[in-house]
Amino acid sequence: MTGSTLAAKLAAARRQHQLIDALEERDLPPDAHTAYAIQHEVLRDMKARIGAWKIGARAPDALATGAPIDAESVYVSPARLPCNGFFRVLVELEIAFRFAYALPPKSDAYTRAEVLAAIGGIAVALEVVDSRFAQWPNLDPLAQLADAQNNGALITSGMEPYDVVAPGFDFLAPRLELTLDGVGIAPATLGNPAGDPRELLPWLVNHCSRMGLTVEPFWTITTGSYTGAYRVEGPSMVHGAIDRIGELELVLT
Repeated sequence: MTGSTLAAKLAAARRQHQLIDALEERDLPPDAHTAYAIQHEVLRDMKARIGAWKIGARAPDALATGAPIDAESVYVSPARLPCNGFFRVLVELEIAFRFAYALPPKSDAYTRAEVLAAIGGIAVALEVVDSRFAQWPNLDPLAQLADAQNNGALITSGMEPYDVVAPGFDFLAPRLELTLDGVGIAPATLGNPAGDPRELLPWLVNHCSRMGLTVEPFWTITTGSYTGAYRVEGPSMVHGAIDRIGELELVLT
């Protein structure tokens, strides 16, 4: 336990669908370790089960960050969700992975080779970015990290075998499409700021290992946006596709 009341406030904001109007100074996480602890306090408070993770980095050589996602916020395409179930809706097109088998905690760090050899599946993912804070995005990054790194929901295509898709696949600049009501919304310049998103996976596995968590093969791990975040203002249909992986659809009502 962190001693902060922020976890209870975040859980209440989710249950009651009510924004946190102001972040008190005493509730601001002092460091990333506390923010990560608050993430899990929120899940325990809500009696939630981890169904996915979001991870990312601002540059290939930057420190990765991540957050667990409540299993009830993970959907398989085609998904239909109410706009008023979110405080705001921004969408990002991403690539997600699953591991072929569980990776339990261990005393020494998992190597990059061990982690990449364990990848079993790959999918297209659409993250709905949201925040429980009224002042977002003008908010301390550690508060955003504590708030599931601004995750609202995750939608995925069907999972494809990684060893079939990966050979020859361009992870730096895949061919993709993102449309809103049939109109393209992907920017002209595409790319994941972390570079090859697979390079984030060792960080996640070792992050979980340090926290005493087994990385489960049913977890979907989404790895950062290729398109940036696009604000959606009302009922609409979002369609995303990544060549050789698949496609997905989200209808916002």
